[in-house]
Amino acid sequence: MSCFQVNIHIVKTLTIIGLIVSRQEILEQLKKNNGAWRIIPSVIKNDQGEPEFDMLLANAEMQDPGTASLNFRETRCGGFEYASRAFLHAHLEPGDLFIDVGAHFGLYTLTAAKKYPGKINVLAIEPHPENLKRLSMWCEFNECVQNVKIAQCAASSQSGQSELIQNSSMGHSLVPQPGNRNQGKPISVRLETIDNIVRQAGFMDSKERIFLKIDTEGHELATLMGGLDILKTGRVAAIIWEKGHFHNSEKGIKEFASIMGLLRDMGYESYRFPHEDMGGPLVPYSPSHELCNVISIDRSLTPLPVYDQPWTAHTIMSPSMRPPVSENFMIGFTEQLIKDKKTDCGRWSRWDMLGTEADLRAGMAGQLVPENSSVLDAGAGMMLLRDYIPESSTYTPLDIVARNRNTIIADLNQQQFPEQDFDVICALYLLEFIHEPQLFLDWSFKHADKLILIYHPLVPGREVSKRRQAGFFNDFNINKLKLMVEKAGWKEVRISDITFGQACFECLK
Repeated sequence: MSCFQVNIHIVKTLTIIGLIVSRQEILEQLKKNNGAWRIIPSVIKNDQGEPEFDMLLANAEMQDPGTASLNFRETRCGGFEYASRAFLHAHLEPGDLFIDVGAHFGLYTLTAAKKYPGKINVLAIEPHPENLKRLSMWCEFNECVQNVKIAQCAASSQSGQSELIQNSSMGHSLVPQPGNRNQGKPISVRLETIDNIVRQAGFMDSKERIFLKIDTEGHELATLMGGLDILKTGRVAAIIWEKGHFHNSEKGIKEFASIMGLLRDMGYESYRFPHEDMGGPLVPYSPSHELCNVISIDRSLTPLPVYDQPWTAHTIMSPSMRPPVSENFMIGFTEQLIKDKKTDCGRWSRWDMLGTEADLRAGMAGQLVPENSSVLDAGAGMMLLRDYIPESSTYTPLDIVARNRNTIIADLNQQQFPEQDFDVICALYLLEFIHEPQLFLDWSFKHADKLILIYHPLVPGREVSKRRQAGFFNDFNINKLKLMVEKAGWKEVRISDITFGQACFECLK
């Protein structure tokens, strides 16, 4: 197959309808066309607390679902894919190279280029001509032309030509997508491998550490196969890649498994964030039906315990991000989590999946909290316990995502136990989802004078499969759990039965 040169250029000017556009000219056009455009400041801030870059969006483009989602989530919901961008922002250093495959308008490109202006090289790869116009405009407007190169092509496993299926600006794809509605005729685009693009851009023989982001709408496996040379150099510290709708199809499931196997064999550990638009801890990834970004990290890079959290409202992710599944699927998914000892973190980031009878549990536990107590609510959820404890007591939530500014963010299945001491620790509807509950009980004994547990004990005659369907990781009856509590050191254990098959344990030293 013949090869051809990819159109790679340093962004210096933007040509739109024959005009050379600079930042000042864009600003002048904005003044003349008041209301036609909007400037969206990035939620990522610099050291002075100011937005690191601005995004230009035309009001006429808001009919495009991708553009509308970008605008809404960036301005109202903490930031579009804030968690993955916070990861990138936290680890980039001067001298690094960022490769943005499926760059769209340049959200990740600018996140990297503006972290240390002029000191991080960026290679952006984008095939769609309209997206390229906006990408170039954003780079010009934010004055990062010296360190950004753009390749006008689609990344794949080999060089060639293919049809790009047009959808929303964020949904153009080489692979047919389940349920997608086409918005135009397919267009012909160039295909090129990441390795060839990197060579032609002059980065293959350099020594820069590399961060790679891939969002190619189901074409991720072919994209990675075209970048094996760069992966084998050992320079790629982390890969941010999308698990999308395609990966829940029969073919996509197989390709997803191949990606995970390929990266694992190359020494990468894969993680995800509990919520795409929030920060928090990276949680070891276990294949699921959820749509999310997967972050695969080389051994040379040490993840942070917790990543930055945007303090604004966050959206409840679309139901399509966690598609409904059969009972048998949920049973198998829970069993896989048990085998891997991993957390169903996506579940706990969603307000609409925090379980039932939460008010009942909070009211029961709140009655057992003494006056003037410091209270830790482990697995705080909607923080209902806060409304039931005495007014003289202080309340601290612990959860896998931030529930308020005082939240201790932790994944307890990674034994991320806080070192603070409290008068009372409450664990209401928590132990069911802990792989090693004895460790939690031991830790609570060391750090509190009182422990309040509410747990769904195993009922004789009830099928364990029903517990797996509910996502429960363990199956203790009341006597077994009492023995575990006593083993941790708690001397006085009072057990009361509450409705809906739950038991309350009041544990004292």
